Amino acid sequence: MTSDDNNRGLRLPANYYPKSSPQMSVLFIEPDHANAERLSRALTNLSAVAIVPSAHAAINAISLHVPSLIVTEIDLPDANGLELIARVHATPAMRHVLLMVVTARTGVRDKINAFQSGADDYLVKPLDPAVFALRVQLLSRFRKVISNSSLTL
Repeated sequence: MTSDDNNRGLRLPANYYPKSSPQMSVLFIEPDHANAERLSRALTNLSAVAIVPSAHAAINAISLHVPSLIVTEIDLPDANGLELIARVHATPAMRHVLLMVVTARTGVRDKINAFQSGADDYLVKPLDPAVFALRVQLLSRFRKVISNSSLTL
C-alpha cells in the first residue's frame, strides 16, 4: 500500500483504480503510516485507499491515477502539503478532486492558509476515525450537489 521512500516501484492497491464503480479513491499523503492506516480503515466500505509518505510519492501516484480525494498532512518530509494542494487546485483537470488537510497544526493562520490554498476541509489530529469517515462522506455529498448545479467552488 505504500511506496518506498525513494519512490521506486510505487505500487498502488489494485482496487485503487475504480472504473465505473461509485467507490471513491483516496490518496493519503502522510509520513506517519500508522495514523494514515488507522484513518483509512474507517473508509474501507466507501473508498479505495492508497497511502504515500511524501509529496514526491503523491505526485507519482497522481500521475498513475487522479484520486477522488487527497488527504494530506501539512508537514511532509519533502514539501509543504499546502503547496501540493495549491498545485492540484490550480490544475484544471483536477479541479474535481476533493482536498482535505489532516494535521496537528491548530493555528488560525494555518487554517486560513489551507483554505486559501484550495483545501475543502481542515481537520486537527488526533482525529476519531468515525468522525473522519463522516467528514469524507459530507464532502462527497457537497461535491455531488455542486456538480449537479450551476454553482462553482
